[in-house]
Amino acid sequence: MRLVLLGPPGAGKGSAAQVLSDQLGLVHIASGHLLRDAVRAQTALGRQADGYMQRGELVPDHLVTAMVLEQLEAVAKDRGFVLDGFPRTQAQAVELDAALGRMKMLMDRAIYFKTSPETIVSRLAGRRVCQSCGANYHMTNHPPAVADVCDRCHGTLAQRDDDKPETISQRLKVCLRETEPLLGYYRERGVLRTVNGDESVEAVVRHVIAIWEREQLRFGERR
Repeated sequence: MRLVLLGPPGAGKGSAAQVLSDQLGLVHIASGHLLRDAVRAQTALGRQADGYMQRGELVPDHLVTAMVLEQLEAVAKDRGFVLDGFPRTQAQAVELDAALGRMKMLMDRAIYFKTSPETIVSRLAGRRVCQSCGANYHMTNHPPAVADVCDRCHGTLAQRDDDKPETISQRLKVCLRETEPLLGYYRERGVLRTVNGDESVEAVVRHVIAIWEREQLRFGERR
């Protein structure tokens, strides 16, 4: 199974990707985690990306694409994977398809999490992220067992700078502008499917698996 999860920040892509990875043994590749790791390590890429992220702007294509493709080559060539947060633009999608073609793979489905603005604002304001492993939590909907401590690795939970109220509105505007051409790209290829991002993570995951079973896809099949 090779999936792309699409949708605005706060749509639940990261949480759903984690569950799909755990349940189905897929490699979870999150561009946001890769970028934040680079920022924390103060790599050359991280320093460039940091300014964009602090302003709630999208990191330019060329700073994201190479990192994700390198990760695909390293850990997902012979396994199923779920991409979370990438591609975000049509240019990235075209480059991704070209890279998959070189690896003799095709993207199976692009799943769009259609989510209301009210739900997005509520989720982002309450979201907390583990500073060690990147696991996502929500103060109301998915709190940790111990306040501010990650259930998985016991790392410290914190609010991302780009989840603060002053940057949420800008993030949504940028995302909506970039998403429409991307949805059109996958729609034309016949691989786009839509789920209701307002629902719980568990419900969304059930819908994704139902799509897979209903359409009788098989891991590794080229189409």
